[in-house]
Amino acid sequence: MDKKTLVRILLFFLLFTVHYSLFTVFADTSDVYLSITKAGGAKIKIAIPDFSFQEGAIDRENFSRKSAEILMDDLNNSGFFKAIENRDILKEVNTKDKKTGKINFNAWTSLGAETLAKGNINIEGGEINIECRLYDLKRGEQIIGYKYSGDRTTFRQMLHKFSDEITYRFTGEKGVAMTMLTFISKATGNKEVYTSDYDGQNIRKITDDKSISLFPKWSPDGKSIIYATFRYRNPDLYLINVADGKKTPVSIFPGINAPATWSPDGKRLAVSLSKDGNAEIYTMDINGRNLLRLTNSRSIDTSPAWSPNEMEIAFTSDRAGSPQIYIMGSDGANLRRLTYQGSYNDQSSWSPDGNKIAYSSLNGGQFNIFVIDLVSNKVQQLTSDTGDNQNPAWSPDGRHIAFSSNRDGKYQIYVMNSDGTDQRRIIYLEGGGYSPSWSQRIE
Repeated sequence: MDKKTLVRILLFFLLFTVHYSLFTVFADTSDVYLSITKAGGAKIKIAIPDFSFQEGAIDRENFSRKSAEILMDDLNNSGFFKAIENRDILKEVNTKDKKTGKINFNAWTSLGAETLAKGNINIEGGEINIECRLYDLKRGEQIIGYKYSGDRTTFRQMLHKFSDEITYRFTGEKGVAMTMLTFISKATGNKEVYTSDYDGQNIRKITDDKSISLFPKWSPDGKSIIYATFRYRNPDLYLINVADGKKTPVSIFPGINAPATWSPDGKRLAVSLSKDGNAEIYTMDINGRNLLRLTNSRSIDTSPAWSPNEMEIAFTSDRAGSPQIYIMGSDGANLRRLTYQGSYNDQSSWSPDGNKIAYSSLNGGQFNIFVIDLVSNKVQQLTSDTGDNQNPAWSPDGRHIAFSSNRDGKYQIYVMNSDGTDQRRIIYLEGGGYSPSWSQRIE
């Protein structure tokens, strides 16, 4: 391609770059306690006292308190529960239970709680054993009970696992505590790929390219991340195995090889390639083979996003004079324009049910996150703070959206409810945070 075209594409492309524990069930879990919160009713009030620690031992690492706090945060974040916050009252009632060896259901109910989560922790050698139980206070009975075992690296995951089980018992769906985020940060001076728990904890750098890494996306099975790297002086597409860090080249054509997105079955990728002189949308196998070109225009076509039913692909194109979002069939047929408001729309992200697309839109000199309903075409603006808000990524249950924002001066990772409420920063790094991607549940 000529130098002028390459510069144009690069400017367009880089605009947005400003041993797990085993468990066993020891209670009847056949009942699912469906809650009115499923239909938007009041949140379930739950009491979570500090977990009991093995008798005669000193809890030097404060596992008792940490367990309750992790579980409380998970359930509050789910949107279905409201944990009782008065730790002194929880401790008082829990101490009385310990003295009698029985649960005083009336005492817990008097606090306003409807459910009670309790746990016991024992440490044998380097292994942590956690026993968790959930009680229905009104019925005066245990709902579920689980035992988890693992080393210190799996401590948080054990609690996340239990919180997801609690969410399932009251909604019929697993929660998102056992999901992860991947994102970009310059914490070491270069843009590298990082991962974290869904709540921003356990941050880990998984690339060391010492260059510019961009657009990480989780594979549907949660085992790999596809991303772009300039390590070899060209925006190449690589696959990285999260467990062992092994990297495999996927698409290394001269010119742009990104962004990329996964098909829901994990067998194909949709990617923007400029190998023939202009950025176009292609699909390929995850080994880079069986390349299929879907678009053919003089415009720049980029940022593909595969629909959950695998039948459509959303992408960004400036074919109408400004970057707007379009949708086409996964074979390139039935192309149609989706967005008409805003002078620059990009970064499409399908909701898990396939009924909505979140995207970043430039209005009034500021980028904000919008959602468009694909049935009614109704557009809703979710963010409105100072600064720019970009890179929306849905949680697998469709109840939350992660995004990057520089509202506090530097891009960091935030999360909000899918209606735009409860916006909160979950990751703060000196090197900032960009381009989040949310995994499916990782067992």
